[in-house]
Amino acid sequence: MLSKNTLFEFLYQNLHDQITCGHLKPGDTLPSMPQLAATYNVGIRTVKDVLARLKTEGLIQTTERKPARVIYRAEKNSASQSYAVGLLRRQKSLTEVYQTMGLILPSIFHFSAAHCDIKKLPSYQKLLKKNNFQDTAALDAAFSALLNELLRSSNNLLYNDLYNSLKTYSKVTLAAPKNMLFKYDPETFRLLLAALQSNDYQLVNKRFNDMYLSFSVSVNKYIRKVYKKYQQAEIPEPVYDYNWSAEKGRDHYYTQIARDLIDKIAASIYEPGTLLPYEAVLARNYKVSISTIRKSLALLNEIGFAETINTKGTIVRLPPTFITANCMQNERYKKDTLIYLSALQLMSVIIKPVAVAAAGRIDPQTQKAWRSEFGQPGKVPLALIVNSLIELTELQPLRAILQETNKLLHWGYYLAFHRQNLAGTTDTLCKYTWQAYLYLEARDIEGFSTYLAICFSYILETIRDFIIQHGLQEAAKLATPYKIPDLNIK
Repeated sequence: MLSKNTLFEFLYQNLHDQITCGHLKPGDTLPSMPQLAATYNVGIRTVKDVLARLKTEGLIQTTERKPARVIYRAEKNSASQSYAVGLLRRQKSLTEVYQTMGLILPSIFHFSAAHCDIKKLPSYQKLLKKNNFQDTAALDAAFSALLNELLRSSNNLLYNDLYNSLKTYSKVTLAAPKNMLFKYDPETFRLLLAALQSNDYQLVNKRFNDMYLSFSVSVNKYIRKVYKKYQQAEIPEPVYDYNWSAEKGRDHYYTQIARDLIDKIAASIYEPGTLLPYEAVLARNYKVSISTIRKSLALLNEIGFAETINTKGTIVRLPPTFITANCMQNERYKKDTLIYLSALQLMSVIIKPVAVAAAGRIDPQTQKAWRSEFGQPGKVPLALIVNSLIELTELQPLRAILQETNKLLHWGYYLAFHRQNLAGTTDTLCKYTWQAYLYLEARDIEGFSTYLAICFSYILETIRDFIIQHGLQEAAKLATPYKIPDLNIK
């Protein structure tokens, strides 16, 4: 519920600020609900709730099958102050969004560019034909379109959504003065394009990092001017409003519960052949209704992890290999599987800059806790290391992205499908994780971060190839970011 509330508050505050500061004037129409949902990266239900609140507050008027219309008439002085207060509340959040963009987007752009011929992308060709780098507004739109097309070419189902969510939250507000909006200048555009064509990671990283840094500097410079003008105004506590939901429309409680139960089956907390707790017990444990639990159990039955027998209860099952093949014929599970693999690829791409940024805050006690995990039966130290890195991540937007991606990786049932080979897979994964740890002990941060990325690339390659064998050929389009080194590692 926290995620939904955060998204609601973000959209509400953004539209509220635009109306009360006079950017949206009486008689102006708001975008349609689907347009608002796409622009602000939220669900239709959230848009409906926001519009209902704005209507209750007397800011808009809604009519069935027509766009919402602004009816609030802003007073000039109070409107300007309302906008200023909202902007000042978001200062730290905005700065951290830009820092997050500069930290992880270069790696994502570089990976996407390295796996396609950028010169063959339609947006690239369109830019060349226009050959007009002086129209900065058109240039901004054209280059953004190119980046989105570049991310789509990677076949990762998460990159575009993540990039667009960061862009949405990085906007100071649509009510900001036009001369304040940062733009691509022709030289910056040429440098970025040349970097993407070069396949040089260091160059791509530098160009994009410099760009987002300059945007952040521009924003903070403008905010300082606003603060100087309205420093007598009462500024509420700072707000951190970034949120990314990679599972919009599929993050229902019953699905989350089903995945948690499957994780526990995979971890042998619930052994095959034993009974799951009674529905009433599960409802109490998960703090949901019995009907929600029944939906979760129906999902487990459908994919072969349980069999509910009247008068007896729900028996835990370990699905045979053919269940995997059957699931791969179901459009819903195919999409879920591709999102899971996309999350593995995303983590493999961004974990290196994340680890580099957090390495200086890894204390001896944390390292000792990591070391104690190695060699313990059933333990995969990689999970502990990643959770620790998330805790050590200082940027709130980056932490939110890592938590969301990590949540996708906890689905677990794809590894459970692969249970017959899980022991060997886990042993190999632990070897790569151990190598990462040894590099950390030697204070070789490059080696430490690279081997963490290799760990996720190894999981991606292993699970992807298994899934392809069982009917999901689309998975072959998701490339492995890092080459897996020889198994005879130290």
